[in-house]
Amino acid sequence: MKKENWLKRMWKKLKALAWWKKALLVVLVLAAAYFVKAYFFAAPPAPLYKTAAVKKGDIEDLVEASGPINPVNTTTVGALVSGEILQILVDYNTQVKKGDLMAVIDPTQIQADYDQALASLSSAKESLEAAKISYNLAKLNRSRYQELYAKEYVSKSSLEEYELAYVNAKSSLNSAESAVIQAQARVDSAKKDLDNTKIVSPIDGVVLTKIVSEGQSLTSGYSTPEMFTLAQDLTKMQIEAKVSEADVVKIKEGQTADFTLDGYPDEKFQGTVRQVRTNYSASSSSSSSGSSSSNTTYTVVIDVDNSSGKFMPGMTATITIRTQDKKDVLLVPNEALRFAPASNTQKYTSTGVWLVEPGRPLHRVDVSIGIIGSSDTEIVKGELKEGDRVAVKENSGASSAEDSMRPPRPGRRR
Repeated sequence: MKKENWLKRMWKKLKALAWWKKALLVVLVLAAAYFVKAYFFAAPPAPLYKTAAVKKGDIEDLVEASGPINPVNTTTVGALVSGEILQILVDYNTQVKKGDLMAVIDPTQIQADYDQALASLSSAKESLEAAKISYNLAKLNRSRYQELYAKEYVSKSSLEEYELAYVNAKSSLNSAESAVIQAQARVDSAKKDLDNTKIVSPIDGVVLTKIVSEGQSLTSGYSTPEMFTLAQDLTKMQIEAKVSEADVVKIKEGQTADFTLDGYPDEKFQGTVRQVRTNYSASSSSSSSGSSSSNTTYTVVIDVDNSSGKFMPGMTATITIRTQDKKDVLLVPNEALRFAPASNTQKYTSTGVWLVEPGRPLHRVDVSIGIIGSSDTEIVKGELKEGDRVAVKENSGASSAEDSMRPPRPGRRR
């Protein structure tokens, strides 16, 4: 009853108040409610920075490149003589053995040249036989007259006449012998040209390309016309990848290379680095601002097992080479190494991260880095330990659960 009477008396007093006093009382009550809400129930302020934890884990140093898959050994078969192609006996993908006939070039003119060379050789040999007879006779006459002259049966002039005949006969014999050698050389050359009208495989392999067709005329001059390309063994292939100068120093023979192919998007294959070639290729490029830069690349050869027959020459491989692999090392996100607060104006010559610690302002710590991965970087030296938090971004939004420990920026209250 007493509580009820008290409420009635308060209500009567409120009703008796002037209107402006009632309005003032309402304002005071609302202000008090707003103050209580703002002071006791306000959301915590958003942190100044987004952070990430320094952690331990495994990291790999990867080099990415691309290049075509090709047979390890290829051989180009060309025409060494000129003429019309009469017949082609192979096509793309034809398996051939060493010595197999692949094509035939019209031998008509070359056969005629060979027959003429044989005739010339026969004539030269007959001339040589005649020169031998003349030489032997001249030699015999010279000997006789030398004996007669010694006995003073003939004059000096008679002896000189037969000695001159001997010299001339010997010279003719030498010329005849040279003519036979030259004629034989022409026969051998013509025979080789005649043999070359039959294009045979120099190796066991498979035909990769066929560049000619029947009826086509070939002219053999300073360069040999190409007819076919043969692959010696398609079960052993290689990738020739172009690698930048910044990455090639990390690659060594024997390292494992993973690669993918567009034709097999769901499969990953492996190869082994066989060679890092010192020969390089350089190219230049221009930017929209007008500046130019040069790019130097090196060829890395990767052996690939194609015993399954899946890989076809010319396929483009996307390659990842694992150059280093470390376990349980200290890691920070790559963003932390690129971050600097907007308020910072100092330039640094060393690598560092910005460390966030409770009760201390944001401050920079110098570090030395090791392997740079796709998302994290190895820390090999510096005043960092597992569990420390480093700034990766200025935060203008709401707080996340991991950011609730963030201290305020120096000079500002939380």
